[in-house]
Amino acid sequence: MRGSAPGRLDLLGGVADYSGALVLEMPTRQGTEVVAHPDVAFVVGPATFSRTGFERLACLSFEEIRRELAGCPRWTHYVIGVAMVLVRHGVIEPPMARLEITSDLPASVGVASSAALEVATVRALGAGAIDPLHMAALCQEAENHVVGAPCGIMDQVAVALGTVGAVLPILCRPASVADPVVVPADLEIVGWPTGSPHDVGGVHYRRARAAAFMGKRVVEDATGREWSWVSELPRAAVDELPENLDGGTFLERWGATDDDVTAVRSDETYPVRAATTFGVEEHVRSGSAMAALADGEPERLGPLMAASQDGYDTMGLGHPAATAIVKEALARPGVYGARSSGGGCGGTIAVVCARGALDDMDDMDALIR
Repeated sequence: MRGSAPGRLDLLGGVADYSGALVLEMPTRQGTEVVAHPDVAFVVGPATFSRTGFERLACLSFEEIRRELAGCPRWTHYVIGVAMVLVRHGVIEPPMARLEITSDLPASVGVASSAALEVATVRALGAGAIDPLHMAALCQEAENHVVGAPCGIMDQVAVALGTVGAVLPILCRPASVADPVVVPADLEIVGWPTGSPHDVGGVHYRRARAAAFMGKRVVEDATGREWSWVSELPRAAVDELPENLDGGTFLERWGATDDDVTAVRSDETYPVRAATTFGVEEHVRSGSAMAALADGEPERLGPLMAASQDGYDTMGLGHPAATAIVKEALARPGVYGARSSGGGCGGTIAVVCARGALDDMDDMDALIR
């Protein structure tokens, strides 16, 4: 059986997905394909599991599964994790297949290569008929708890449900989609890699995510109210947050956050105000950007993308290479806006421009479309 999935470019939203914000995502033409060949074992690269071995592994806790997989290459954890989660939820029987994986989607550049691999694996293992939002949630579970990467859900939803040539609005509460907004024929959204690898499991991403949930906890304590999502918090209350908060003080006074995939460390300092503010503001910016696209006024996107990029820098998800690419992109004729895509920290810059505006680049083959 064969399964495939594209990557995604993040027009606006990015890390605000774990804050329950509206995000705007566009599938790439590049993608990943997984082919499952019948076998007497489950084989993923150098990792091989008999049926008995797979069943034993699937019954362990996620922490135990991560320990068992520690000797396997990290990329295999995404594939094995998806298979484990599908079996644990009763979607499939333990798969006896050798998986063959091919891709023209760049890895570790912030264009959802992991989500593409996860969704393509689900489809190759015969579970592609399940509800796409349920599929996305199962893939996120595998990435959060087997791989150990604290991603939000936007990537999995975007690659499972997106349409090439259209921007998919996703409200990450926990996940619902609106009708795609077709990109006008004279406009394109292009990914420009910075040359600096991105890792959603990296320390900067984890710190920013934990900080947003810390801010939510502090606001709730100060107001005596509770909210389901960071992006729902009142802006006035968020403005009262401390700029930075050390983990030890937070743990002593507030105990913990309600995020189940990050932990507050007592020896770290967190950008609480910036990270919490980003989730609140990006939700509003995404709504404004969707209206600009629908109205055919791409010039309105520039200030929104610039504010989003500033937010990344302020909460520690910027990178000198990203700053340089954004500056270079905005200096080109026909470019309306540019910002870090996905988790930031390098990776890829999303550029909104007139069609063909970047086609004279010497390294245009590196662009992601």
